[in-house]
Amino acid sequence: MLIVADLDTIDLDQCRDVLECIMEPDPEEEAVAVFDAYYKVYSAVSKITELNWHTLPGRPRLSYFKDDRILLIESRSNIHEAPFNFLGQELFSFLLSFSRNQQALSTTLSMNFELDFTIPDMSIWTVAMTRGHVGRRKIHVIGECTFAQHTDSVLWKLKKEIADNAEVLMAIMVVIDEHHPYSSPERMSEAWQMLRQETSARSPSSFHSLQGDPAQSHDKHIMIAGHTWCHLASVRFHVWVRGDEPINVDDDNNELLARGTLFPNQDMDEVEAMIKKGMKMTQDCLATFYQEVAPDSDISAFRNSNTSLTFYWNHLLASLAVAAEDTAYARYHSWYNLST
Repeated sequence: MLIVADLDTIDLDQCRDVLECIMEPDPEEEAVAVFDAYYKVYSAVSKITELNWHTLPGRPRLSYFKDDRILLIESRSNIHEAPFNFLGQELFSFLLSFSRNQQALSTTLSMNFELDFTIPDMSIWTVAMTRGHVGRRKIHVIGECTFAQHTDSVLWKLKKEIADNAEVLMAIMVVIDEHHPYSSPERMSEAWQMLRQETSARSPSSFHSLQGDPAQSHDKHIMIAGHTWCHLASVRFHVWVRGDEPINVDDDNNELLARGTLFPNQDMDEVEAMIKKGMKMTQDCLATFYQEVAPDSDISAFRNSNTSLTFYWNHLLASLAVAAEDTAYARYHSWYNLST
């Protein structure tokens, strides 16, 4: 049963349009922007999605930009989530190494934490827990990934998030491109004639059994019944750290920005060094914050930790290969259900 909110005082037509975007997402686009959107529509739809999370396709995230009156609806494929699932494990292990044995601060790495009406793909933030400081919060890291989505819209979102949280120490953007934008099989194509005529949708294993030589999937190219369901072209990272001023994603200062490629050719040294720099800044920030909220406490664990960060990028490549297969099947399943 779909649980609804009080819709008496909002634009019902706009609310219906937004809910249709959520309930019937376009498999060819992971993000939809609704312009001239009312805050009450965002608020009501947010409540509806929270109450019906388990029934909604695409696990949608809603971000609302109040000054621009833009509502951004983002779906989350397994490919979209893979980079920060990988990074999140490494970064949080690093943070725990020097912050686990104290109770003055609570540091969280989240994939769905709302920052002033927007939800980044990843964020790291700390809240004070001591008397007189409860609720004080610092945002350290923001991460965004773009897949089947225009990079400009993700950059715009990232700029807004940084503008609203000027203390952010590091921003990470992952850009995943396909060789060609995905499109569903055309009517009477080989895939349409073969798959559309079946009486029910195939299971994931049955669908992928049509792929032929499994070794081909290592190239992240999944072609079944003559149709390309997913074909990754590149995975690129952009990492910014804060200088004396808030992060500016338009600044090409090499001291504050690193770019690197994970796929097809791995060149991640500069990215890795910049992420380590950003996490060292986060460590120093936590030590200072800890001293502010618990001045009589020993901060040596924060200052003297020698824990190092190590990134096994091949593990992420393996995750992306699996995610590409999952995304291919999700696209097939969505197309089959919509076409029937």
